[in-house]
Amino acid sequence: MCVDGDLKEIYLHDRVRKLLGCFAPLTGWRHCLSSLSDLFENGYSQYLQYLQDQEEDFNSIFQRRCTGDEIKEVFLYRNGESDSRDYSMMKHWKTIVTLGKRIIRDFCIESASIIFCTASSSSKVTNKKVELLVIDESAQLKECETLVPLRLRTFKHAVLIGDECQLPATIKSKVCTDALFGRSLFERLSSLGHEKHLLNMQYRMHPSISIFPNLSFYDGKISDAPSVTEREHEKKYLPGSMFGPYSFVNIEGGREESDELCHSRKNLIEVVVIEEILRNLRKACSKAKRKVSVGVICPYTAQVLAIQEKLGKMKFDPVQVKINSVDGFQGGEEDIIILSTVRSNSDGLVGFLSNRQRTNVSLTRARYCLWILGNATTLLSSGSIWADLVCNAKDRQCFFDASSNKALARVIAKQKSDLNRVEVKNNTPLVQVQSQSGPNEQGSYSMSVSFDAGNPPSNIATVADLQCPGDQKEDADDITACLLDLKLS
Repeated sequence: MCVDGDLKEIYLHDRVRKLLGCFAPLTGWRHCLSSLSDLFENGYSQYLQYLQDQEEDFNSIFQRRCTGDEIKEVFLYRNGESDSRDYSMMKHWKTIVTLGKRIIRDFCIESASIIFCTASSSSKVTNKKVELLVIDESAQLKECETLVPLRLRTFKHAVLIGDECQLPATIKSKVCTDALFGRSLFERLSSLGHEKHLLNMQYRMHPSISIFPNLSFYDGKISDAPSVTEREHEKKYLPGSMFGPYSFVNIEGGREESDELCHSRKNLIEVVVIEEILRNLRKACSKAKRKVSVGVICPYTAQVLAIQEKLGKMKFDPVQVKINSVDGFQGGEEDIIILSTVRSNSDGLVGFLSNRQRTNVSLTRARYCLWILGNATTLLSSGSIWADLVCNAKDRQCFFDASSNKALARVIAKQKSDLNRVEVKNNTPLVQVQSQSGPNEQGSYSMSVSFDAGNPPSNIATVADLQCPGDQKEDADDITACLLDLKLS
C-alpha cells in the first residue's frame, strides 16, 4: 500500500518506521543521550583521540593491519600486467571490502602522478604536493571558481587554456552580469595585457567555413592545417551549389513566433526546411552507403523543441542527427551543421542572437559543410555580426534563395498555407444567423446575428434585430443570404 500526502502523517506503518529509529540501540535516544553525557565527562580525552586519529596516514594504517603490500599490489598500476592485477584483486578482495571509501580515495590520490578533476572537485585534493596546474576551458570558468584549484600552495606553474571569443561562464542574473561576476580569470589577465600564446592552427573546418570566423573574431591570425586543405576534406552530400561547404540559405517570409510562455522563439518555416534537407540527406547517403553526422544548432530552446517534435521518432539512418542549442554544441563538432537563426521580422530585431561569442561557437562546429538558414532582410537590418555575415556570403557567392530549390520551395509554400489556415481559423468568429419564418406580433420579420466570442469584431456591423415590414419579406431573405455568404478576414 502506498500512502502519500497528509494521510501519511497518521499512517501506522510510517509512524512505526520513524519510532523504530528512535529506539534503535546505535541511533536511538538512549544512545544519543549516553554519547552526549560521555562527551561532557570525557571531552578532553576524546579530543586527544581525535587528533591522534587525524595524524595517522595511509601507510601507518596498512602497517598496523599488515595489509599494505596487499593493497599496493592491487591498486598500483604496472604497465602490461593487467592479468596479475586482476588476480591480486581476487586474492585480496576481503581486505578491499573492509576498507572505507575515504581511505581508498586518499590512497589513490596520494599515489597518482596526474589527477584529472573538475574545478570544484579539486577541493578534495588537500595534502598532495602538486607543482603544475592546467585548467582547460578556463574562459568558461567564473573567476571565483578558478580560485578553488589555485588554493594549493605547492603550485609552481599554472596554465590557463581557453578562448575568450567563445562562450563565457553562464550567468542568469543581469545584476551579476553587469557587475562582471561572470568574468573569468583568463579574461581578466588578458585585459591586463598578460602575454597570451595563440594556437594559430585549426584542424577541423573546411577552409570555406573558417574564412568568416577567422576574419571576424581572430583578426585573420588562424591558419588552416594541411589536413583540411587537402582534396579529401572537401565532400559533397547533396547536389547543387546551395549545399556546398558553406552557404547562406535565405528564407523570406518566415514567421517568427514566441512560445506559450513568451520566453523563447521559434520559426516553423525553418523547421520544415530542416526536415526536408534531412530527408534528402537520408536518401542520398543511403544510396551512396555513407555515414554522416549532422548537427542542427538553434539559438532558441523553443526552436529546438519544435524541430524535435516535428521529426518525432523518424529514422534517418545512416544519417546521425543531433539537435541542440548553441550552449549544447560548445566543444563539439559534426560533419554537417545546419544553423537555424529563427529571427524573421521587419524591424531587424535579433535579440541575443547578436552575441558575438555565441555566433562564433555556432559557426565553428562543422567539419565539411555549414548551411545557415535565415531571413537576410532581418539580419541585414540588425546592424550586428549577422549583417556582416550576409554581406560576406553575397560577396563570396555563397548566398542562395530557398525558393530557387524546388523541394524547399514546395515545403515552404505548404507550411505557409497551413499557417494561414490556422491563423484564419483562430481569428474568425462564428456567425450564427437566425431568421423567423413568420411575422411577429407587429407584422414584421426579425433576424439576429450572434458571434461565438460574445462580442463582434470591430470591422463587422452588428444586426441585433432587423425589423422588416411584412410586405418586404424578400428583402429580409436577401440580407440573410448575404450574411451567410460573408467571408470574414
